[in-house]
Amino acid sequence: MNKVIVKINSKQKNDKQNTIKMKALANVYTKNGILYVIYKEKDLNEEKETSTMLKIQEDSLTLTRTGGVQQQQVFAEGKESGNLKMKVKTHRLEIITGMKSTIKIDYALYINNSWQSDNELMIRLEPAN
Repeated sequence: MNKVIVKINSKQKNDKQNTIKMKALANVYTKNGILYVIYKEKDLNEEKETSTMLKIQEDSLTLTRTGGVQQQQVFAEGKESGNLKMKVKTHRLEIITGMKSTIKIDYALYINNSWQSDNELMIRLEPAN
């Protein structure tokens, strides 16, 4: 298992714009052609730790959180995923893999079938040397 630095820049746009930036040390491995990135993050109050796994395939990204937060989001361009409580509609998904990988996602977030925000998510993976 190798180590990478995960850099996340998330922008949420509704009546105002919020930006969240995060950086973490992650374990990364490949299995059956799928790239897995696993890291831990703390909530905004630094109280509860959440384990996050990114499952990166050629045409989709699955983000799974367990621990302080329980959540799964699947991003595939032109598709909707989720349930009535929380759903994402992916408008654009760009995955570039290599020594430095970049994932760009533009999506809309719906809660109880009601639009909440348009979002941009950029994830960068860099070697942790």
